[in-house]
Amino acid sequence: MEVRTAFSRTVLGPLLGPPNIASTAALLQTLETFLACDGSWARTAEALHLHVNTVHYRIQRIEHFTGRDLSRLYDRLELRAALLCRADPVTNGRRARSSTSRAR
Repeated sequence: MEVRTAFSRTVLGPLLGPPNIASTAALLQTLETFLACDGSWARTAEALHLHVNTVHYRIQRIEHFTGRDLSRLYDRLELRAALLCRADPVTNGRRARSSTSRAR
């Protein structure tokens, strides 16, 4: 479990600030939703009840803090893996499903 936590901290970096900071929690939630929506700006905005420009701004902040480019598949996969390795997921134990995932 320590390796997973270390990987998550290395990749997500400053996004894992103190848990009481609303801005980092909002960025993590946006990142999880964006990845679950397969990188769709419009579906992410709809899911989070935000304007699409707010999603663009938050994704830019995430890219700045992590040094990753969310237009690149490799970076998306690395961020998704880091989110899955987190000890305290934003979704409180529920994993966000992709639109292509089947319901069980």
